[in-house]
Amino acid sequence: MALRSLLLSRDDDVIRVLQRVLNDMEIDLEVCTSAERAAEELARRKYDAVIVDCDGVEGAPEVLRSLRSNSYNKTSTAFAIIGGATSVGSAFEMGANLALEKPISPDRAKHSFRAAHSLMLQERRRYHRHPVEMAVTLRLEANGKKQECHASAYDLSAGGMAVKVKSALPTPQGLATLHFVLPGTHNWIEVLGSIAWADGEGHAGIRFENQPAVVRERLEKWSMEQSGGGKAKPAKVEKTAKRRFFF
Repeated sequence: MALRSLLLSRDDDVIRVLQRVLNDMEIDLEVCTSAERAAEELARRKYDAVIVDCDGVEGAPEVLRSLRSNSYNKTSTAFAIIGGATSVGSAFEMGANLALEKPISPDRAKHSFRAAHSLMLQERRRYHRHPVEMAVTLRLEANGKKQECHASAYDLSAGGMAVKVKSALPTPQGLATLHFVLPGTHNWIEVLGSIAWADGEGHAGIRFENQPAVVRERLEKWSMEQSGGGKAKPAKVEKTAKRRFFF
């Protein structure tokens, strides 16, 4: 599966250069020309790279600032494109891993994306969904009432899972505590999850939230091993955010 990136920009030159460079690197690119549209896309799917033209779109800096609190994309590699109003230091303070200054040439863009490519692949392996067949117990609470239901998970990553229950979820939104045995291990996992989506046939997608360190490490190690990455060091958002480059 190709790496996926999102670009927030209205600059035709920036869009043209990045389309060419990312296409050559076999990285899919989706272009948004408004901060509102970019925020909507970031709230509904995972991107390996998020590229924000900080000085070219109204509201763009806020999109970059909010990325690290985004459930799907808080560990995505973030690129800041700066063109005068935003300094390099400000871009890093907003959460960027890399900064590119306008005008952007194909050679400079290619150099910066090659520098970040390994980070993007590492995150992709860590959060790629793997097919599974395992039992999951969900404990839900809504309107002061606690409910428990049993489900079957059919895919799992370090960041979430998809499940199927016999009928529609009794609480199709909100939070749930999940209990399951990590496939191929004897490790019981208990983790809080938010129901990202649910349909009327019992399918639901769940994002893991506020994972204890030991749970996060076990899930990330398992996910990396499923991807053929061998043993993995636990990743922390804070350390990732400090890997900064300027081109």
